[in-house]
Amino acid sequence: MPESTRPDLAGRVLALTRLAPFQVLPPAELSQLALAGREQVVLRRRVLVKAGERPDAMHVPLRGDLSMAGGEKNPDWNPARVAGLALLGERCVRADLVAPCGTVLLVLERDTFLAVLEEHGELCRHLLRALAWQLRTVQQASGPAFRITSQQTPDGTDLISRMLVLRKLLGPGGGGIAAVARLARVARELRLASGMEVPPAPRGADVLIITHGSLRLLPKQGTARMARAGEVVGLAEAVAGVPLPVQAVATVPTAALVISQAELAGAIEDDDLLCLELIRGFAAELSTEEIGREP
Repeated sequence: MPESTRPDLAGRVLALTRLAPFQVLPPAELSQLALAGREQVVLRRRVLVKAGERPDAMHVPLRGDLSMAGGEKNPDWNPARVAGLALLGERCVRADLVAPCGTVLLVLERDTFLAVLEEHGELCRHLLRALAWQLRTVQQASGPAFRITSQQTPDGTDLISRMLVLRKLLGPGGGGIAAVARLARVARELRLASGMEVPPAPRGADVLIITHGSLRLLPKQGTARMARAGEVVGLAEAVAGVPLPVQAVATVPTAALVISQAELAGAIEDDDLLCLELIRGFAAELSTEEIGREP
C-alpha cells in the first residue's frame, strides 16, 4: 500500500492528541513519537488487527476513522485508543480493528514505539503518569485494579519474600529487577488490628500491598468497597503523586507491605525498565476495562 513521502509533522501530532493519554504529553515529546511512525493510505477496507490477536503496531487515523465493534454506545469509545492500550499492555483485542477505504494512518510499529520510550526517559515517565491519572478514574469506580496473587501471600517478611511479592507487581515482563530489589529493601510492614485505619501519607499516596486480611475502602462519596489479600491499593495514586481518595480501614487483623510515594518516585526516575514495566501494567488494566465493556 502507498506510503506518503513528506510527513506532515503538525498533522501527526494533532492526531496523537486525539488519543488519551497522549493528549496531555508535551508537543515536543509527541513529535518524537510522530517522527518514528510512517504514513499509510488504505486503498480498500482492511482489518488491521483481528479479534483475539495482539496489535503489532499503533494505528492513528490522520484522515478517516477506525471501527471496532463493542463500544459504539459509549461517546468516549475510540477504537484507535483501545487498540493502542492493548499494544502497550500486551493484550488481545476483542473485536476486529477495521480501517475503511480512503483512511490515512500513522503507523507506529510496536518495537519502534518501545525503542522511542527506552531512548527518551522523560517521554516514558510522562506517559506513565498520564496512564496513572486515567487508571485512577477506573479504580475509583471499580476498586483496586491490581491483584498480585489469588490468595494471601507467604508469611515471610525477609528481603527475598518481599522481592517475590514486588516482582509480581512491578516486574512481570522481566525488566526492572534492580528497582524491585531497591524497593524491597525500603518496603516496611504495616500491621493493623480490626477497625484500625491506615495512616494517611504525608504527600502522595503510599502503595499498600495487602498480604493478609482486608481493607474497607471508604470514599468521601460513593459506595464502599473491599480490598483483600493479594490486592494493591494506591499504586496509580502514588505514581500520579496524589493522595489516596479513600479512607482505608481494616475489617480483620490485616498486614500489608508499604512503599512510600517518595521511594517509588525515586525508583521510577532512576530505572527506565521499571517505568516501562509500569506502563505495560497500567495499559493492560486500562485495556481490560475498555475491551471488557459491553455495548
